[in-house]
Amino acid sequence: MYLRGIVLFFFCTLFTLCAAAQQLFTVSGIIYKKSYNERVAQVNVTNAARKLSAMSDNQGIFHIQAAKGDTLLFKKDEFTTEFFVISGTYDINVYMRPVIVLKEVTVREQSRKQELNDALNQYRKQGSFYDGKPTALSFLASPVTGVYELFGKTPNRARHFKEYTKNELEQLEINKKYNKTIVKQITKMPDEDLDGFMHTFTPAYEDVKEWTDYELINYIKKSYEYYKVNKNNLQPPKLY
Repeated sequence: MYLRGIVLFFFCTLFTLCAAAQQLFTVSGIIYKKSYNERVAQVNVTNAARKLSAMSDNQGIFHIQAAKGDTLLFKKDEFTTEFFVISGTYDINVYMRPVIVLKEVTVREQSRKQELNDALNQYRKQGSFYDGKPTALSFLASPVTGVYELFGKTPNRARHFKEYTKNELEQLEINKKYNKTIVKQITKMPDEDLDGFMHTFTPAYEDVKEWTDYELINYIKKSYEYYKVNKNNLQPPKLY
């Protein structure tokens, strides 16, 4: 009886593994430069869920194992990262955008950072050297300065502005990974739902800075599944 149980367990496990293996198939495709009739070679193609990777050849052609529902990531220097959700056993075309869009984003980001730093410098020019948060050493060096930093009007405004600056910089970091382009690529959701979804499910900075690409994709997918069912009562649970 014991031996029969072991044999049964063995065959059940084997059947499960075979069934899982049968779900995988080879996805083939061609990678193009978006808006150009030009193929992109040497693109790193990753199936993060299966821990598989491949490289497109000199003709932009790639082959990789996947299953329905898997998300493929396409990465290459000087191009934006693209996502493609596998929905069937057919060949696909992928279009990668030149990174000039990201350069524009980077310029805007640096401009915003510079604006915030310039504003903080204005408070320092008005006498708030510690942004409203004096250290123990500052009290030892000058008790008057320390008291002023704690209770003065300018340091108080500097303290509040620095907190605002912290939130702004964190939002810039979130936007690098969680933005309309990426969410649209992953979910294919209608444009009219995009703003509401993104506002409701914006992840925390502490989470985003630790997430891998796969974890970000998984979060967006789970959040969108919840959103589709509960869009009229947007009180999202923590899905990550």
